[in-house]
This record gives sequence, C-alpha cells and structure tokens, in this order.
Amino acid sequence: MSKSAKISIVLGFVTLFIVLFYLFGGQEDEDQGPDVINQWTETFDPSDKGPYGTYMLKELMDTANMFGNFIDIDKQLEKGLQDNPNMNDIYFFIGATNYMVDSSAEHLMDFVDDGNTAFIAARSFPYKICEELFYDGRVLFENELLFDSTQYMKFSHPDLKSKRYEFIYVNNDTIKPKLWHYFDTTNFDTYNTTPIFIGTNTLGKVDFVKMPYGDGWFYFHSIPYCFTNICMMRRDGFQYAEHMLEHIPPGRVQWDRYNLEFHSASSNSDYDDEDGDGPERRSIMEFILEHPSLTWALVLLIIGAVLYVLFKGKRMQDRIPAAESKDNTSMGYVKTLAALYMQKGSHSKLIRLKEKTFLNFIAERYYIITNKPDKAFIQKVAVKSQISEEKITEIFKLFRRFNGAVNVTDDQLINLHRKIEYFYKNCR
Repeated sequence: MSKSAKISIVLGFVTLFIVLFYLFGGQEDEDQGPDVINQWTETFDPSDKGPYGTYMLKELMDTANMFGNFIDIDKQLEKGLQDNPNMNDIYFFIGATNYMVDSSAEHLMDFVDDGNTAFIAARSFPYKICEELFYDGRVLFENELLFDSTQYMKFSHPDLKSKRYEFIYVNNDTIKPKLWHYFDTTNFDTYNTTPIFIGTNTLGKVDFVKMPYGDGWFYFHSIPYCFTNICMMRRDGFQYAEHMLEHIPPGRVQWDRYNLEFHSASSNSDYDDEDGDGPERRSIMEFILEHPSLTWALVLLIIGAVLYVLFKGKRMQDRIPAAESKDNTSMGYVKTLAALYMQKGSHSKLIRLKEKTFLNFIAERYYIITNKPDKAFIQKVAVKSQISEEKITEIFKLFRRFNGAVNVTDDQLINLHRKIEYFYKNCR
C-alpha cells in the first residue's frame, strides 16, 4: 500500500472519529455529567476504603478483642445468618437503607428472641421490624428534621455524658449541610418494650436506642454517617465509634452486606421464565449502545485494531528480551547467615538474627511495629495471626532469656526454632 493511500485512510478514520464524537458526545446529560466512578458514593461497605465506606470501623472491631471472627452475610438471612446457642451472635448492619424482605425480618426477630443481638444503623429500617416495635412503623423520626453541616453527639452513660463528639458532614471535599435524623420518642411501643435511650445530640434528640425483644436486644442508630471512614478519620468520630461498640455485648459479629442493595423477587428465587413473561432479554450490542462509555470503548477498540493492522510495519530493531525479575533472596541470605553462625557456634548472634527476622515478619504481614514487645503488642499479634497469646509469649520469653545468656545449647536453640516455625506455618 502506498504512503498516500495510508494517509488517506488515516484522514478518513480521523473524520469518522470527529463525527462519532459529535453524535455521541452531544447526548450526555449536562446535569449528570459523564459516567465516572464517584468515590463519594454512600456504599457503607466494610471493604470500601473510600470516604463513605466502613472499612475503618471493621478494622477497629477486628482489633477490639471483644468480638470474635467476622462472618460476612452475602445472602438472605434465612440462608446466611448463623445462630450458635453457646454464644451471643450479633447481627450487624450499617447502611442508608436496610432492604431486608419480610421473611428475613421475621427470621431476624426470631434470632433476637432466642437471646442474640441485632445492631442496625440506617435512615430506613425494615418495615416488618418497625411494625413490631413502634406504634407507627412508617413514621420513625421527628417531623422537625435538622438540616445543618455540624452536629454534636453524646452518650447517656454516666461515665460518658460529659463528653460531646463533633460530626461535620463533608461531601466532595466540601463542608455541606445535610439532614440529620432523630427518633420520635413518642412512637416507641412502651406497652410491649421499654426502650433505653443510649445516645442523643446535645439538644437531647435521640439517635441511639436499645430495645429488648424476647431474650435478646435490638440496637437502632439513626445516623449511619457517624460510622463512615471520613468520620472515623477524626478523633471525635473514632472515639464515638469505640464507645458505641462498648454498649454492645461481646459476641460473634455477622456483618450484613447483602441488604445494602435492593434485590428483586426474581433475583432471590430460582425463577424460570418458561412462559416468556419474565424480563425481556436484550442483545449485548443493544446493552453496549445504551451506555455512552461502553459505546466509546467499542469505537476506540475498532479504530485501534484497524490502525494496528495498517501501520504495524517493520520493526526498527530486534526484539529486546524481557528483563528477568529479581528474586527476593532475603530469606536465602538469612538461612546462609544462620548456617555460618551454627558452624561457628555463635548461637547468640543467630538468636538476635532470628528475633529481628521474626519482628520484621510481623511488621510486614500485620503492620504491627515495635522494638520492645509488650503485652499489648502480643495481644494484637494474637488477634491478627490467630495464634494463642501463650505461644507468642513463649517465643519472646526465650528471646529475652537467650539474648543475655553467654552459652546457649543446641537443644535450646532447636526448641526456639521449632516454636518460631510453628508460628510461621500456622499463622493466618
């Protein structure tokens, strides 16, 4: 193909690109803007590290030593919620709306009635539960909603009532006013239950309440924003979350992620559209053309493929072999040093090397750093690694004993080595 022909083809594709940009680019909604992933979306997801995720709260709970291993609920409660009669199981939910269906709500009420705990922080609660615990399940909050950028929260507990916690609403890195929801205390069904008002704002409006149900307890919080990452990055927010968790009895936390989103009836069953009355099936191209971002991706893919075929040309030089990645030889280096120390009988140097390697392993794996291991450090390592405190304490006791010893026998060194190897092989 001649050079002029190639230039003509390129100009043709550039013209086509401009036409497509004019046709598709003008259809974008000016109010909505382009389809982008917005990090300020309220997800309340415990794995989301964005401003409105709850990753920091889950990390706090994971190291609080008052809750067991987490269970993620990613299905309806009838299938995902577990009840161990030998412990306090805790149903845990934080989100804008709890989309729990009636059958799941009834299952949760039976779960609490059997002596377990449920904590729900939301702006919209399951109607089935509200119908049971409130006079009017459709009206939970005060009619006079507060619209402000800042609120000051407090607890009713005598040891905490003198402290207030500042919460500022931030969106897109800007302080903005928002609606703050508070419970209508006249709507609690005090004939069947006796609510305990745990938390309020400084004006006395209730946002945190505890209600008995059967042999268990329901905890309701009306402002889930308080537990998002952006709030917990501030000292007041972090302390508020700590004290909130202290009100919940210890147990095994089961975090509900499934009901953060709405699930249609067809998605919750084994529905088979044999009669052709179900959702209309669409082709892949129809779906792509309905979304401008996918349409542009397809157009650019086609253009790029054509240009590649036309202009890949001759290579200007031979292929350059890929550089081999460098292997991490640090562990081999440690083993080599250990062998040299063993040959020379330098057991004390070998023990110091093992201790430094062990502390580096903990720092890199669990992000827990210290030069002087104490009881708090050992407790954190035990929680993260799932190795008992006793076994970890034994390792550091041997380090301290041998570091000051002049003579260390081979048997003592082998005993220390076996305990460290047990940790490496069985840690989480």
